[in-house]
Amino acid sequence: MTRRWARHWLRSCREFPARALAVLDRREEDPGRTIHEFRRLMKAWRALLKLAPAELAEEGKAVRGAVGGLRRGFGIARDTAVVAKVLSALCPDHASEDDAQDAAAVLLAEQGDAVRDELRRLSAEMARWSVSNETGDFLVRAFRRSYRLARRQARRDPRRMDAEHLHEWRSMIVDLSYQLSFFAPADPARLGRLAKAAERLRSRLGNAIDLGMVRAHLAERPALDGVDALAQEIPRKIAKQRRKAAKLAKRLLARRPRRAGADLREAMEHRPPRRTSFG
Repeated sequence: MTRRWARHWLRSCREFPARALAVLDRREEDPGRTIHEFRRLMKAWRALLKLAPAELAEEGKAVRGAVGGLRRGFGIARDTAVVAKVLSALCPDHASEDDAQDAAAVLLAEQGDAVRDELRRLSAEMARWSVSNETGDFLVRAFRRSYRLARRQARRDPRRMDAEHLHEWRSMIVDLSYQLSFFAPADPARLGRLAKAAERLRSRLGNAIDLGMVRAHLAERPALDGVDALAQEIPRKIAKQRRKAAKLAKRLLARRPRRAGADLREAMEHRPPRRTSFG
């Protein structure tokens, strides 16, 4: 059964370019949503590439770097949309979501063709990959490593992490979230529950980071009306998101990495893989 999981992993990685192209080619009235969905696919792809076996380590690292570049290419539009969305909720006079959408549309038009070419190149690159000699053991080892790294970083206490470590930890949780979603069919009750918990945790961390970005945005515009009140409200909101993240992390990362890996291996041996949307 675990050999089926190995083949499923490779098949899933190979599907991402086509999925991303479908998102870019869809007639979407909301360009910001297109960018959001594209970036989520790139993050999911990156997370699965981190499960690559040793024989594909270098190839996987190269593709992962290219995927990161595609995601970062739309980062400016994403950050602009986040600032506009948060400010529209906290102080509508200070941001226009229409302006953010216009910026997203321009970026899609400017970068779209180059991104499509890169996706096709990466698809051709992965077409040469093979896991014919692999069982699913490499998946268990890589997942255990992701879990261990996230658990170790959580020892810093999310309520007190500086911005750099919070970003770093969220990236680990994002990877863990998508990996758990990939493995969830092996044990829908337990792994599905953990995948949802990881998604909630990444959301809390993302909220804290986004609010920090808005705080920095406002600090550069001290003359705006209402900035003083927002400057007091935003830190309280950040602290709340961090507290909730700390509680979620304790539940999500309660097991030791060795036990988490052993449980995953046992589940994979008894249930076949199934396609995951990563939507």
